[in-house]
Amino acid sequence: MQLDTITELLNIQNYKAVEVTRDRYQNIYVTLEQTEDTLPVCSGCGKVHGTPVHSRVEVVVEDLRISGRRVFLLVTKRKAKCVEDNSIRVEEINWITERFTDRFVEQVYRLTSITTNQEAGWFLGLDDEKVYRIDKRKLEELALEKLDPVPTPKHMSVDEVAWQKWHKYVTNVVDVDQRKVIWNHQGRGKVNLDKFFRSLGKENCEKIEAVASDGAKGYLSSIEQYARNALIVLDHFHIKKYLNDAVDTVRKEELKRARQQNNGELSAILHCNKRFILMQNKVTNKKQNLLEKLASLNERVYQAMLLKEQFLSIYTDPKTAGRALKEWIIAAIKSGISAFEELGKKFFRKRHYVLNYFLCKITTAISEGINNKIKRLSRMAYGYRNVHYFLLKIHQHCGLLNPRLST
Repeated sequence: MQLDTITELLNIQNYKAVEVTRDRYQNIYVTLEQTEDTLPVCSGCGKVHGTPVHSRVEVVVEDLRISGRRVFLLVTKRKAKCVEDNSIRVEEINWITERFTDRFVEQVYRLTSITTNQEAGWFLGLDDEKVYRIDKRKLEELALEKLDPVPTPKHMSVDEVAWQKWHKYVTNVVDVDQRKVIWNHQGRGKVNLDKFFRSLGKENCEKIEAVASDGAKGYLSSIEQYARNALIVLDHFHIKKYLNDAVDTVRKEELKRARQQNNGELSAILHCNKRFILMQNKVTNKKQNLLEKLASLNERVYQAMLLKEQFLSIYTDPKTAGRALKEWIIAAIKSGISAFEELGKKFFRKRHYVLNYFLCKITTAISEGINNKIKRLSRMAYGYRNVHYFLLKIHQHCGLLNPRLST
């Protein structure tokens, strides 16, 4: 009765439990035997051969735990001559991957999607290297199934994130509608994004309706070359960053000048501890007080703040956005502030991309959020040496290989 119960519990087709033992660590060992004699599948060519059995070998395969105890299955594998290369090959059993059952591999894959390989290995009683090997192989199999061919997005965003020091980046393409990473590659710039579009093919590239980008020249060039029907949207979160950077540049210049002139009051207002108040998009009481003081103490910083606020007002009314953007560009170029003169020229070159936001309101906000998850993933593992594995882990945590999508 015990063996029948274990056979039913294991639920392995064409196999039954014939003996159960335990070792001194209370690990359970179950000896399995085939219920029907079938022809072996060659592990070399993957075909079924009718050649006589050369010999038999017993292998130990780890399975899911029972009542908290590790379970090992003792399975007999047959060896036979392969007719393709005349060598002796051990048979292949479809529910065994290396020395683990497929459901055990599935559990490793699910655990590594929520914690580190080291912690998963501690929980399962495996070393880090085994967990890495199991996880990597499973992710590679899923990548062939779900990411080849690359899914075609309707709306997408593209951004890069650093994965190591010394300017080592990974480019991620995100499906905005699914909010998932659908493609990534080591490096950044036009060359990398070209690889994505070429993997889609010309016909699928024409199906892309809009692309959100930070305005990098390489990305824009690639999108214009391949996704000719797509609207290019210059992300307004990056635009706000450009404006904040310009204001901060002016603040630093005037702070340096105020210190040289021993102007303590102005130095206190422009000090870095007031920087975040000045950079706020929302007008608070503290920010209003600072602006009133700046209006009387330093016209240049006050003018930079007004230019920033004036630009943000462009997004309030789509009907007047084109005219308002034109007026702002003229005001910025004529302001006499070098940081805003340069920014005005930049926005003039990319004015169409700025206004495309009103035609298709997508941003790279999802990409930025995913970038934060990727940085956290890298910190949890204390970095990755194998970039190919790191790219797969990004898909596992932020893309279509996440096990939560199949549950």
